[in-house]
Parts: sequence; C-alpha cells; structure tokens
Amino acid sequence: MTLKLKLIIFLSLSILVVTGLIFNVGFSDDVHDIKEVVIASQNDPSTEVIHIEFLNDRKAIAFYERATHEYKYFGNVALQQKLFNWQSAGGSASYISKDYPLNWTFSNLEKQGFNDYTDLLSGKITDPKIDVVQIKTKNDNEYEAQVIEYRPGEKFWFFVSDGENLIGSTVTGLSKAGEIIDEITG
Repeated sequence: MTLKLKLIIFLSLSILVVTGLIFNVGFSDDVHDIKEVVIASQNDPSTEVIHIEFLNDRKAIAFYERATHEYKYFGNVALQQKLFNWQSAGGSASYISKDYPLNWTFSNLEKQGFNDYTDLLSGKITDPKIDVVQIKTKNDNEYEAQVIEYRPGEKFWFFVSDGENLIGSTVTGLSKAGEIIDEITG
C-alpha cells in the first residue's frame, strides 16, 4: 500500500468515527439515560421516574417516587447534560403525607448550576379535588404551576422560576371550580 492510500484510509476512518460519535451524542436516548442517573442517585430499586421536564437541550428536572417499607417519598433531581452523558446536579425529596392534600418541596436551582433558573417548588397532590396550583410570592407576583397527572388519579405539581426567589411563597391548591382545598406557606 502506498502512503497516499494509507492516508486516505486513515482519514476516512477518522471521519467515520467522529461522525459516529456526533451522531451517538446528539441522538442518544436522553430519557433512558436520565432515568438511569436518577435511579443510581437514589441507590434504591423502588425509585420510579414519573416525569422528566426538559428546561432546554442541556438541562432537565426528573421527578420521581420511591418507597421504603414504612414511607413513600416524592422528589426531584436536577440534571445537566455533559459531553457524553447526563449528570445529577442535586435535588430534593419529601415524605408524602396523606394528611396534607398538597405536599411540597423546595430546590434552589441557582446553587445547582442552573444559572438561567432560580428556584423549583414541587410536590405530590394527595387530594383528587385539586386541579390547579397557584403560587404567590413574597413580592405579590402570582404564577400557576404545572399539574401533571402521571397515572390515573395520581398527580403532582411543579413550578420553576427564572429570576424570582420562591422562598416564603404561598402555594394554593384549588378545585376546578376555584374552591381552595389547601394552602401552605414555605
């Protein structure tokens, strides 16, 4: 083989390898990868990822439930996509209490490296009458959280702020008719 032919073969193989890496990174199964990271971060096989919210192409929040023999927990994991994989940036969880129609947890996303986002409020809804969740901040700004039904009769809510501090906000769970079912201040 001539040197020119060897060089052409080498360059062709290099282009194929680089193209394969780009294709693999760009089109990997993000949902599957995120679920694996979340389950590994909890070190508990009972962990079930119930929803993934992609904030942009490199940041996501995964919501999960997990159960022990005595308790059931609802939580979230903030994730960032690195060059070849998704990595946990932290999260929070809370015990699901049937005594409270509207459970909640708080995460400061800025401290987890999510510079475009400030805070995350989220929680499990245990009262089936709650269909709307509203947030009123200490600055009197009002927002409506997303309510996700992930199984028949099972819902959770979340809200991501992009600049406003949510500490001290009042969270209100309402029926479709606007009746206040539960209200909490955190």
